[in-house]
Amino acid sequence: MVSNDLIRSIGYDQQEIINNILKLYNDSQPIDFDPCYNLGMFYKNNKVCAPRVKSDIKPLLQGVEKLDVQYLPFIDEFNCIIFDPPFLAGGGSGSKMAQRYGSFKNVEELQQFFVNSFFSLQRALKKKGLLIVKCQDFVSGRRNYFMIDFVLNLARDFNFKVLDLFILLSKTRPTKIQHQQHARKYHSYFIVLKNKGGKYGT
Repeated sequence: MVSNDLIRSIGYDQQEIINNILKLYNDSQPIDFDPCYNLGMFYKNNKVCAPRVKSDIKPLLQGVEKLDVQYLPFIDEFNCIIFDPPFLAGGGSGSKMAQRYGSFKNVEELQQFFVNSFFSLQRALKKKGLLIVKCQDFVSGRRNYFMIDFVLNLARDFNFKVLDLFILLSKTRPTKIQHQQHARKYHSYFIVLKNKGGKYGT
């Protein structure tokens, strides 16, 4: 018989997933830093405690610092960081999603952004600190790009230990597709990593 309070690897509520990650891997302590804060949807209605430090490259709210996650000024500062970057690439900058969250010219630019950000985030994390990464697979130029594979490999390159993986499911997605060639993505990931010290760490 399955307990009702059993923490599952899948869910429809990202706030529940984040709180479960913090319960399992951060002694239920809050996130210290969110460098891609945007409108702070993770913390809506205070279901997840807001981090003590918030930043974005284009701040939309008061109290959010103007910082580029690729070039953070922090060194060995935080025990827990959540990283939820833009994931759109090669699809133009005119869409509502791109205007709200940002986008990249091509997949190579997106991947380089991740590399730069991992270096910067690892500097900002204390050793054995927790990094929670939200990412999503996508289609660009009629080709599937599995960001989960890219991020996991990148994490290992930077000597992060992969602790867990959660899958956020969506019941709805925009479906304006004229000629479908790939399965429509109804999921994204929360990857839980521990900083063991790598390209920056000791």
